[in-house]
Amino acid sequence: MNQSQTPLTNTTYGLVNADCFAEHLDNAQTTDWSSASSLTLATISSLSRGYNLSHLMDQFTAWYARGDYTADRSVQMSDRTTIRSIEHYMINHDPFSSGSHQEQVMDNGALLRIMPVVLFLNTEYGDDFVIDDPAMLTLHQITGLTHNQPTALITNGIYAMFVNELMAGETPVDALETAIDTAYDYYSKHNIFQEALIHFDQLNTPDFKNSNIESLTASNLAIDTLTACIWIILNSDSYASAMALTLKLNGDPSSLLPLVGTTAAILYPVDVDAMTNLPKNGTNLIKRILNIGNRSYRFQRLELFN
Repeated sequence: MNQSQTPLTNTTYGLVNADCFAEHLDNAQTTDWSSASSLTLATISSLSRGYNLSHLMDQFTAWYARGDYTADRSVQMSDRTTIRSIEHYMINHDPFSSGSHQEQVMDNGALLRIMPVVLFLNTEYGDDFVIDDPAMLTLHQITGLTHNQPTALITNGIYAMFVNELMAGETPVDALETAIDTAYDYYSKHNIFQEALIHFDQLNTPDFKNSNIESLTASNLAIDTLTACIWIILNSDSYASAMALTLKLNGDPSSLLPLVGTTAAILYPVDVDAMTNLPKNGTNLIKRILNIGNRSYRFQRLELFN
């Protein structure tokens, strides 16, 4: 496989392009992407060196304090949970205690940047990583750097299971069915997660694909974002149609577009040259980080490269 066509390359450009499009919806003059892209790039940069929670939080801190991983080298804002977690880490330097445990805080910050982690775990542990306790612990620990409550951990777990099935070639409908079955089986065995499973009942309904669009909301809440994103993927047949469908949902599509973009890019390879939303001043940064990530072979199994 050519490195320009790897899952890491496709999903990253899919996310950044959708993120920049979302930013342009709010401000047509903006020349930067949002924290969703910046922290995704920070995650790729860190995981390219291997799994190290302190190093990953150091990259988040560099983004927060110096504007690293932004196109304009400027300070950005993110969800309150992420900001408070980084500030807590800057004081205590302990990645295991940085994340919020408040169950009422369920914004989508950790979900928007989790795609590189899914690719990393699929490479490290194989297609069965979603039922492998050490692999899922890694997923939960990286999520928990900022969002360390059961609902947030399950949200990222279900998303990882869904993406894993898409990468294996399953249709979106079959991928969702398998992901939900796997998630309920896995999380119901752990007392800490059992009560939170009720929040995912909407995804666990027959014929979810044909749910009324009015039942979905584009918001900065993690469960809303996960649910809407999966529904859009089930009802789209291209990257462009997924983006267009996102704009039809009630609420704020800006908070949902990055996840839709990165997920759609698994199924529909992106044409970077046709992406007009990417800021010119950030192109070299993306290329450099992806080049290092692809050459590390930590996001794609070596035997799949030609």
